[in-house]
Amino acid sequence: MQSTMTKATARAGVALGKCRTTFPARARGGMNTRSREAGRGSTVRSASTLLEKVEYVEQKEDFYATVNEEQMLKNSTFPIKAEELLALAKEFLATNNGCDKPELLADDFTFAGPVVGPIGKEPFIKAFSGFQITEAFPDMKANAYNFHVDPFELNRVWFCTRAVGTHTGTLMGTIQPTNKKVYSPPQMSSVTFNEKGQATHLTAGYVLDRAVGNTEGLGGVFGILHAIGKSPFKFPEGRPWKPSWQYRFFMFL
Repeated sequence: MQSTMTKATARAGVALGKCRTTFPARARGGMNTRSREAGRGSTVRSASTLLEKVEYVEQKEDFYATVNEEQMLKNSTFPIKAEELLALAKEFLATNNGCDKPELLADDFTFAGPVVGPIGKEPFIKAFSGFQITEAFPDMKANAYNFHVDPFELNRVWFCTRAVGTHTGTLMGTIQPTNKKVYSPPQMSSVTFNEKGQATHLTAGYVLDRAVGNTEGLGGVFGILHAIGKSPFKFPEGRPWKPSWQYRFFMFL
């Protein structure tokens, strides 16, 4: 019999640890840049950005020279300028990552975390809405900061979060309040937009410092569930990092 926790996760539509990722044919040497998620038929995004889409700059200075971000943004040919992109990113975040306003998400929208996804628009909305984070943590603040447009990907906005909240409500429909406080580590997220101003890709849950907070280095929902002592995940990706025997052996040499 499945545990209550596992059932709750399933009802939330979270395919954590069970999601099959289909990478585009381009990544396999083919000509297409899009593929279908196996068994679901939804468009997925490559786990890595195609190099030709990134505007790399030839530096004439030494290795440690910094790029001229202001000039790179000024030279952008993307129709939506930096100031408006920042506003779009903040609106996206304020609407529960677009789940409360699906028209903000493009039809080919995808989400990817460090180990989850890419998943398409409908599965993402179903899963993310099912977490019921605001109901479970009424006082939670994402504490988003450092919004900036990527000078190399001029339609992409990056930002950091340091979420803090107390578990005083029901999470995922069945996880009863623990009254434990969650201090998430600093995490980096990004939102990519198309020329219509719709979000086409979201990345989240990338921990910047695993020594900060009380999630033991886990980001996203993995970290929240671990911090309140209710994580049902037994696979390594859902647990705090521990060195493998191979790594320990390597360090011993």
